[in-house]
Amino acid sequence: MKDNADKIAIIGRLKQIRQTTNLGTGDFARGAGIDPRNYSSIENGKRAVGERVLRDVCNAYNVDINWLLTGEGDMLNTESTSALTLTNDKVTLVPLLPISAQGGTLHDFVLAVNERNCEKIISPIGKVDFAITVSGDSMAPEFPSGSQVLIKKINERAFIDWGRTYVLDTCNGTVIKKLMPSDSGDSALVKCVSINPAYPPFEVNLHDVYGIYRVMLVMAIK
Repeated sequence: MKDNADKIAIIGRLKQIRQTTNLGTGDFARGAGIDPRNYSSIENGKRAVGERVLRDVCNAYNVDINWLLTGEGDMLNTESTSALTLTNDKVTLVPLLPISAQGGTLHDFVLAVNERNCEKIISPIGKVDFAITVSGDSMAPEFPSGSQVLIKKINERAFIDWGRTYVLDTCNGTVIKKLMPSDSGDSALVKCVSINPAYPPFEVNLHDVYGIYRVMLVMAIK
């Protein structure tokens, strides 16, 4: 990158790669293991393009480094023009629901909106149903506000692994809590426990629950 013109050209080629993958800036950055905020600043010209970013993009999306630096040759390391698509097929994309844990209900959302219309985010693990954003500090510091959790629906009638963290979709909204048996011994109730001791536990009747989703992974930008 000898001068500003070179930098602008490289940023333009980064955008071209991203557009080829049909991913937004956030998903594209996560797929390459790059902080989405940093990558967005790079595309906007507010942050320098580092060698590590270029290497990570090339490795993640099968891009020829010489093409990225100079514009010469082919974009991809293989002859197939579908290589980026094939690479992207190996990435697990899950719908990021436009509600938060402590906000609206998954039940109402699923009835109103097709999940295909949701933003998709890259999941580092498979076999998850949705991603949802945590709101509030009741589960801090393990689940800070603004973090995203990957969740999978369980059959709560069959088995609940007590002491683990779940997202409960209830008639009063969606909450993320550790689940414990009710102190009363009533099997129709579950006790919801926060990690933050400032929030007292409470009980929920399973008849008021549309679904229980086990938290498989939390993703937070440190």
